[in-house]
Amino acid sequence: MILRLSDSLSRGLLVIGSLLVALWVSFFGVRSGIAGLAADGKTPGDLQWAVRLEPGNPEYWYRLGHYHQFNLEQPDLVASIESYQKAVALNPGYTQAWLDLGTAYETDGNTAAAQDAFLRAKKTYPASAEVAWRYGNFLLRQGTLREAFAELKFALQADPRRAGTVFSRAYRADPDIDAILNDLLPALPAVYLGSIAEAVDSQQLAVAQTMWMRLMQLNPSLQLWQFEKFVAALQAHGDYDAARQIWDQGTSTLNLPPLLQPRDSVLWDPSFESGLRNISFAWFFRSLVEGVHTEIDSSDKLSGKQSLRLTFDGKHNPGADIACAVGVVTPGTKYLFSGWVKTRNLTGDQGVRFHLRSMGNGGIPVAATRDFRETTPWTSIEQYWTAEPGVREVEVCISRDPSTDPDIHISGDAWVDDVTLVPKAVERRRR
Repeated sequence: MILRLSDSLSRGLLVIGSLLVALWVSFFGVRSGIAGLAADGKTPGDLQWAVRLEPGNPEYWYRLGHYHQFNLEQPDLVASIESYQKAVALNPGYTQAWLDLGTAYETDGNTAAAQDAFLRAKKTYPASAEVAWRYGNFLLRQGTLREAFAELKFALQADPRRAGTVFSRAYRADPDIDAILNDLLPALPAVYLGSIAEAVDSQQLAVAQTMWMRLMQLNPSLQLWQFEKFVAALQAHGDYDAARQIWDQGTSTLNLPPLLQPRDSVLWDPSFESGLRNISFAWFFRSLVEGVHTEIDSSDKLSGKQSLRLTFDGKHNPGADIACAVGVVTPGTKYLFSGWVKTRNLTGDQGVRFHLRSMGNGGIPVAATRDFRETTPWTSIEQYWTAEPGVREVEVCISRDPSTDPDIHISGDAWVDDVTLVPKAVERRRR
């Protein structure tokens, strides 16, 4: 005989069962939510509460371990290692937990366990640049350079921004620049530029030059800021020839127009074609100083596409260098200076001239050319100049001496083009 429950009793039991299931699910949902909130806490009590509520969650064990490891006030390596071990036991593929466990082991002096943890991290995520970075640095600290270089090279290929740090650490571990170039640095311009910048900041200029030569073999396309600091450092160190070489090679990778430079030119960009100014070997000038407006002019030039134009407002009596450029010279060498000037309605008793000034030797007087006034067509001026012993740099300036009568103000325009300084031997061959 089969007993049948009434429809009302069946519905009642169903409702009760549903409520029990809902309560059961709600309990675990609420518990999980509370654990999640606790895991986001900032105190060890919050994190410990999270792992008590959800002991099977590897993320919470990892967070607890991370807190113990990196707590600046009271770090606890033993507790961090235990928490990381529980995290990776629950999730053997937890890469970040293996990495931090390796770091904790190394800090605790257990290098064998540390290496095992790093290798397990590498096994879980072999394509990770972060894993290669962390493991490579561990190997570097252990003195295992060949393996370290291989890991760090992989990391650099994925993220060249680490290059400066990698180079610095590798060079401190073993200053063998050939090994660094051949085994560590991948053939990426960004990697070499980062390494060179780090070497320059550390005043390792010879090493930076070696890496620069390797960079040039990659035919890079550079930007001015990527090598200007290097050039300035070489100049400050007194290595003027290297500074000019780096400048010439660096600017050759820029998309510049032809500079119309004579052979063995001391002055870079003698015809003002580059558009660069106020940096390294380019011309230095300000747009407006003492009533003199200085600008590049493409409407009137001797050669190329533009010249330098000076416009005097007639309200001032300027007496200063208006535009200057620096060149590298050889002590005891005689040079031929040449420049072209055009003027229009240039008033006053002092016109536009050139000054040649030896740098680094204040006792040598400034050499001055004759000046140009009134209205003149394009006119050349030449003058010999000798670099005295000890002189490695010369400053060539477009200048005006102040009038002796302060009431005299200068107005009008002047153009300058093709300002060159070449060794006399080169000048003879040219003729």
